[in-house]
Amino acid sequence: MNNYMALPLISIIIPAYNAQDHIEECVLSVCNQKVSLKVSACLAHSGSFMEVIIIDDGSSDKTAEICDRLSSEYAYIKVIHVKNGGVSKARNLGLENASGRYIAFVDADDTVSETYISDLLECAIDNDAALVIMDGKIVTDDVITGRRYLEDGLLCEDTHVWGKLFRRMDLIINGDHIRFPEGITIGEDMLFFMEFLIALGDRKCVSCIEGNGYHYNLNDDGAMLKTFTPSYMDQIICWERAGELLVTMTPEVSVETVRRLSVIKIMAALLVVGKFAKILNMSENKDRAMLMAMKEEVVTRASGMIDNAKETSGAYGRLSFGYKIKVFIFSLSPDLYMKLYGQWKSL
Repeated sequence: MNNYMALPLISIIIPAYNAQDHIEECVLSVCNQKVSLKVSACLAHSGSFMEVIIIDDGSSDKTAEICDRLSSEYAYIKVIHVKNGGVSKARNLGLENASGRYIAFVDADDTVSETYISDLLECAIDNDAALVIMDGKIVTDDVITGRRYLEDGLLCEDTHVWGKLFRRMDLIINGDHIRFPEGITIGEDMLFFMEFLIALGDRKCVSCIEGNGYHYNLNDDGAMLKTFTPSYMDQIICWERAGELLVTMTPEVSVETVRRLSVIKIMAALLVVGKFAKILNMSENKDRAMLMAMKEEVVTRASGMIDNAKETSGAYGRLSFGYKIKVFIFSLSPDLYMKLYGQWKSL
């Protein structure tokens, strides 16, 4: 048997940081998969069904201990312990160590159904798909292009990498590997996913299926739910980078696509300002000096992204009435906007 045939069919990458309360349930849901007859037939051309790669991202609780025990119980589980470097770095390390023909990402506090992996793989095999999306923004029996899903999926709020199957060879473009951007804490999923869709371009290799197989657990400690910190500016940075990525797409993207991105930029900028306004209004005197020092950067970055987005023809007109009012007040006076927003949220 050659090396290619000895590879697992799929690699499941699970980044874990202080996940002692959820990691075992997550991993066991992945391990307890039912393999369909169609997928089983493909195993004649693979060494095994799957490998599970857990990246313990410098956990300080019992996550490492639990993962090591699971690895001793299941031969196909590999655990890599590293210093804390963030989810992007952990996922990238998982990609570097993955050997499966397909890749799937599962978050440590989520679970999957017992047929989740087989459902994704069957679709990929039937359609020779580079990407399979379960319960996304498009429902169709047709195999569609990366461009189509970028426009009608990612830019319609499907920005995460869970619930998807990626063909590993398509993550390498002209010798360059598509990876998660490190150094940001918000939007890393979206940028990775966007780069992949851009690479697929106008190839018809994306399949969309229903299944309800990925069970997402709303994490109260998630970056998007925390009170304002300097890293929350990543919400602006990630959409600025998204605009830069779109420029690289050939043929160039449609006017409607640029318009959708511009609307998102405006909403994202106001989201950051609103988050800042809320914590500024609630802060005690000891915190205000630090927050006031951040205020200029928040206003400058948000204003810049809003002004840039408004230059796109039709973008402002696509906003809801409520957002139009928000943009008007913020453009008139950022101080007034933050004062009103902070008071409103404190009611």
